[in-house]
Amino acid sequence: MLNTVTIDGWPIEYVESGDPAAPALIMLHGWAQDHRLFRHLEPLLAEHYRVLRVNFRGHDGRLTDRGDFTAEDLASDILVLIDRLGLEDVRLLSTSHGCWVNIDVHERLGASSLGRTVVIDWLMQPFPGFHKQIREGCEPETHVAARQSLFDEWTEGTDCLDVLDHVNREMTWFGGPMWMRACREIEKSYARWGDPLRRMAELSGRLRVRHIYSQPLSTEYRAFQEEFAREHPWFDPVHIPGQTHFPTLENPAAVAEAVLSFYA
Repeated sequence: MLNTVTIDGWPIEYVESGDPAAPALIMLHGWAQDHRLFRHLEPLLAEHYRVLRVNFRGHDGRLTDRGDFTAEDLASDILVLIDRLGLEDVRLLSTSHGCWVNIDVHERLGASSLGRTVVIDWLMQPFPGFHKQIREGCEPETHVAARQSLFDEWTEGTDCLDVLDHVNREMTWFGGPMWMRACREIEKSYARWGDPLRRMAELSGRLRVRHIYSQPLSTEYRAFQEEFAREHPWFDPVHIPGQTHFPTLENPAAVAEAVLSFYA
């Protein structure tokens, strides 16, 4: 069942499960995604937490359009939701570029933050051509081809029906305007911070981060994160088996185990 609260005129949907008296765990999807991304992960974590799968503004079932908005607006909505629901001792879990929102929320929570968070499949080191795909994704003339090039990369070599449906049906459902907005906001974040590690380092004195990921498969990418973690103990990368960028769909049990051990 979808619950809805109205924030700044926008309907913000969330699916709730687990013991209402348990510590809260808020799940944040990426751009052009929604609560369905966590449908297999939720029951595994709801045994331990009050789980809320939140849909960002504009990502509700009616694709409500009340004008343009930014990643900063998404973070503001989450802060209002936490306050409206009277949540304390909140844990956050986010995926992909929804992780920029996660870190922004923690920065604004300040001393109220739990002091640790989980990010999943966040591109720590952009691959060659990534920024070109994002730039082209911002433009009306090129966004369709740019989106398809990413979709082709994300589904290559997998027969996981959940992943194929998520990419080809669920993500496509959001349409061009949302995709162009997403690419604009992602480009803006990388332009400001360079990469996610630099963004998170701003809070390194008061925030520990576990990065759960399957892709890219290259040993260089894994070594890069492990070397960074040795020099920065606040960062904890956990690689789990998987062929795609969607471990919450492809390998939810391993993701749940990594989340539970981190927050235990």
